[in-house]
Amino acid sequence: MTTLIARRCRRGLACLLAGWLLGPGQGAVLAESAPAFHSLDHVVLQVSDLSRSQEFYRRLFGASLWRDRQQPLVYQSLGKAFLALTEAAPASVQRIGFGITAYDPPSVERYLAAQHLAALRLPDGRDLRVADRDGTLVDLVDEHRLERLLPASEALPTGAARAPLFNPLGLDEVYVMVSNLEVDSLHYARLLGRTGKAQAGSLWFDLGGSRLRLSQAPVGQPAGVHSIAVLISETDLAEAAEQVFAAGGIVEDLLPNGFSFWDPDGLRLEVHVAPQLLGSP
Repeated sequence: MTTLIARRCRRGLACLLAGWLLGPGQGAVLAESAPAFHSLDHVVLQVSDLSRSQEFYRRLFGASLWRDRQQPLVYQSLGKAFLALTEAAPASVQRIGFGITAYDPPSVERYLAAQHLAALRLPDGRDLRVADRDGTLVDLVDEHRLERLLPASEALPTGAARAPLFNPLGLDEVYVMVSNLEVDSLHYARLLGRTGKAQAGSLWFDLGGSRLRLSQAPVGQPAGVHSIAVLISETDLAEAAEQVFAAGGIVEDLLPNGFSFWDPDGLRLEVHVAPQLLGSP
């Protein structure tokens, strides 16, 4: 990231922020004081037809769904992470969540204040929310948040559900497009206490067991969450792609370790086969 900023930064606010963040010794201070981010914890999808989306994601990732008794959300486990669905228009990725090991809200709040990042304490008294300049929302939560949510939720009937297409292991990646990569990357560097690694025109931030990808939004396209990727066990990808299409999705492209597709609302997802399982018998 230092090289990227040095190459692209010419004058103004971006250079001022870059000098503040990446000055002598500053990176070490951030790394020492930042929360211990464990992984991507959850994504919340805003969908146009909740019943349709429930059945689509049940077919993909499994039959176990829970309805929150206190807020209009349906949860689905994705291994150690989870997907939440809520019905509203327009369809979008409403927010994403980062899990933190040994999560202590007051200490995280102090860290964010020191980085000049505004945080909202949510009604549960524990979770925090931070927004970037484009309005992308990030929840900061403990790494076992789904375990806290399920006691206040009810299991939905499974019916005669077929075996899911995938065995989800967790969230592998969230891809966020920003309106100004020079400036907006600094927001996430301060939030995470680390700089991103430049690769193929994007910046990649390690989140323990998963990654955040940032890219410049192309001219004419809105900033925000572009796609999410779910880590899965090894499967027959060609057959799975056909089944995703049969379930109501539209397959976009085959990848070296998976494929990308759109759900019935046009939200973009990818499935990635876990690297350690590639080529296993």
